[in-house]
Amino acid sequence: MTQPVDRYLVALPRGEGKVFLSWRLLEGDAPKLGFNVERRVSGGRWKVVSAAPITDSTNFLDETPDRGEYEYRVGALDRASLPVSVDSGAEETIMAVDAPLMSPGADTQLLVAGDLLNDGRMGYVLCSKRDGTVWLFAYKHDGKPLWEIDTRLPDQGGWDGSMLHVPFLCWDVNQDGRTEVAFHSFKGKFPGERYERGNQDDRLTVVDSETGELVWESPWFATKPRVMMTVGHLHGQDQPASLVILDGTYAGDGHVTLTAVNGKTSKVDWQVKQARPAGHNLDIGDIDRDGVQEVICGGVCYNGDGTVRWEAEPFGHTDISKPAKIDPEREGLQIWYAVESNNPGVYLVDKDGKTIFKEKFDHAHYGWVARHTSGIPGLQPHTAEDGRRAEKDHFPIFLPDGSHWLNLTDWQRKNFVPVHWDERPEVVFIIRKENKRIVRLKENGEMEELPNGKLPEGGLYGRNLICADVTGDFRENIVTVDEERDRLMVLVNPTIAHRRGYSPYTGFDYRHDRSQHGSGYYIYLSPPEIV
Repeated sequence: MTQPVDRYLVALPRGEGKVFLSWRLLEGDAPKLGFNVERRVSGGRWKVVSAAPITDSTNFLDETPDRGEYEYRVGALDRASLPVSVDSGAEETIMAVDAPLMSPGADTQLLVAGDLLNDGRMGYVLCSKRDGTVWLFAYKHDGKPLWEIDTRLPDQGGWDGSMLHVPFLCWDVNQDGRTEVAFHSFKGKFPGERYERGNQDDRLTVVDSETGELVWESPWFATKPRVMMTVGHLHGQDQPASLVILDGTYAGDGHVTLTAVNGKTSKVDWQVKQARPAGHNLDIGDIDRDGVQEVICGGVCYNGDGTVRWEAEPFGHTDISKPAKIDPEREGLQIWYAVESNNPGVYLVDKDGKTIFKEKFDHAHYGWVARHTSGIPGLQPHTAEDGRRAEKDHFPIFLPDGSHWLNLTDWQRKNFVPVHWDERPEVVFIIRKENKRIVRLKENGEMEELPNGKLPEGGLYGRNLICADVTGDFRENIVTVDEERDRLMVLVNPTIAHRRGYSPYTGFDYRHDRSQHGSGYYIYLSPPEIV
């Protein structure tokens, strides 16, 4: 066979000598491309173990003749995948990666996935506490360590003692074909144990994602402990990206500052003062689908050159915002807002800033934008009332026309974390706190247990995770840490899918969205329907 190709092949022991295999249908593959599954004892000859080429899925369950170490590969059109090893006699698991953390005992706040080795495979960057400061730890696709960097910023900041003063991201910011990691850092020793305000020694640092070596550094363009940073192609996808920093999340009256930094030159492209409050997310998206991305900061949308494109109707601080294709009948993207103050409630706004619908809340709080049912076109956003109003249990899932599809219970909205773990087009949910598992939400609001849905009990399944397709077939994985065992985990659905699909990572919007989760609140967005 010719040079092996990386099909993100995963082999999981499933007990009693069985092995579950999952691999990827790559761009350029015919939808019905047939795959042969081959197995060998290490160093031996390959043997085809699939009775016929597999054409209806990209999964296979093998039963080994003896329990022990085996290698597997899948082949199509005389091209084999990279081989993977597995002990068929090991205990059953859903962990494709179970690797030791570089810093045992570290408190991990956020994770981001990125093509760190520039080989098409996702690696992982963790933001964690160690010895009083915030560190970044980079891992390869298989969980092996790459590098670690001390940001030299204190591990507590602002009124809540969080690490939100250290946003970070993974992206090719300078258009050189290699991924970089950008983050907030400090030059020298920070004068204090808590980050309350920045000074002249704060830095915006960009390093090579594979080596951790410095690419460029500039002053940090913010002073507050609640700060956002995102990346986008404000001059077109064929041009270097811009890093955009938001200072003054809670402020208004001109105290919100946005600074766009050129990813190639490290120079400021533009800086604007905003007279209305911002939010816990800074968004970049191509809302009119012209190939140039826009910046959404609170209720204001900016063109790529920093000029105001539009302002939404008056409202205050936004707990969340998210540009997405919520209503497929409308042109461009829509923006989902959960507004906490000053005309609080939920708002769906079109690409031109016009309100499509709104519903008053006392305090709109948290949520996600997901496909809860495939019977209704588009996406169905969820936002919860945080319980301040007299009317209790107001936790609706909205349809694109503003009506309610379903109302979650208080327990569900506090415990649900959405993920496209299943082969169906609808989202399913991680139960993040007690009896950690994955369930499906039925049309009547009841929960249905998923086969093989039990999750490792020590895993963090709140904002300390990534829900993205990083390995195996088209279904999303869960990337998180187990702080009880001090391990990095990548979890895979071990059930046979009855269909196949291309990875959502083939789409620019999906890759871009998943790069943004190292800043602000984690707001899940469903991938496009996978075919």
